[in-house]
Amino acid sequence: MSKMEITYRIDKDILYIGVEGRIDASNATSTEEKIFAIKSGNPGKHIVVDADKLEYISSAGLRVILRLRKEEPQLAIINVAAEVYEVFDMTGFTDMVTVEKAYPQMSVDGCEFIAKGANGAVYRYDDETIVKTYFAKDALPEIKQERENARRAFVLGINTAIPYGIVRVGDSYGTVTELLNATSVTKLIQQNPNDLSVAAQYYVDMLKSIHAIEDSDGGLPDMKETALAWADFVAEHIPEDQAQKLRSLIEAVPKRNTLMHGDYHTNNIMVQNGEPLLIDMDTLCMGHPVFELGSMFNAFVGYSEINHDNMMAFFGYSFETAVEFWNTVLQMYLGTTDQAVCQSVAEKAMVIGYTRMLRRAIRRPHEAESPANIAHCKEMLQKLLSKVDTLVF
Repeated sequence: MSKMEITYRIDKDILYIGVEGRIDASNATSTEEKIFAIKSGNPGKHIVVDADKLEYISSAGLRVILRLRKEEPQLAIINVAAEVYEVFDMTGFTDMVTVEKAYPQMSVDGCEFIAKGANGAVYRYDDETIVKTYFAKDALPEIKQERENARRAFVLGINTAIPYGIVRVGDSYGTVTELLNATSVTKLIQQNPNDLSVAAQYYVDMLKSIHAIEDSDGGLPDMKETALAWADFVAEHIPEDQAQKLRSLIEAVPKRNTLMHGDYHTNNIMVQNGEPLLIDMDTLCMGHPVFELGSMFNAFVGYSEINHDNMMAFFGYSFETAVEFWNTVLQMYLGTTDQAVCQSVAEKAMVIGYTRMLRRAIRRPHEAESPANIAHCKEMLQKLLSKVDTLVF
């Protein structure tokens, strides 16, 4: 009898069934019994067959998959080796079932670290290539959405780098993007923290180009709806009058199809041949620019107010430099050095920023800084809501 091992793991609502070895006439019946026993023991889960270690499948093995597919219409088979994929393709299975080829392995050991975000980390693989690794083990849906967002942004006129390949990096996935001799705006700041003008100009030029585009299809996520969800979440944790005003302020922001990046910080802007390029497109969205500025405030000020070391850990430059950069880009973006005007817009952005941070801190009670962040965000929201009467600028 051919050697075959069946394993499984559960990630959220997905049941991953791993098949290893060979499935042929000698073991098809026992293989089917094992698979269906796992399925019965984990009802209500969407099933994905992980064929990463499947070496061969015969017609008897295909019939096992076919019977599984009859009970699981949305069945998917992933990490299929080229030789095994040919069998699925030749027999017409690829027309009935989602079958995904295995991705090439790539290691980032020894590669230059560029940046880390909420969903992954970016490395310089060589002079021409960067690799983004994802923290989630099943990041394929996220990767595919990000690639689609990048294509959409490119078509709309944003100077962006589109990932051209998907790879396996350890137990997770990564994307490969050609960025010949590009450097990040973060790196520019690190190299010259006493003169932020060049880095700020690249940063603001790209920001203005993004906000100059309207997404006429309106198919991207609307940040106003997301912000309203934040406000509803924190409503139970702040006084009723503050909760009502917060929601009213967000509701009063006019709906706009203005393109936004959604996570616009210096790690996500690369400079190549004197031009800024936008990367990390998984947060692409639309809405009034106040929501983008709120995210920017958090990146450069809010998330590190309690612990300034967070800034150095995330960006590699000091909190003081980040605050100066935030103030500089706000002036350049608004086209004025009038402190009253800049402060007014900053306070509007801060309302959004502290709302988001408060929600985040409440949802992460295990983090050491959460109690201090919760208290700080509540205090700042109270002050801001007492004087901010509109989020529009």
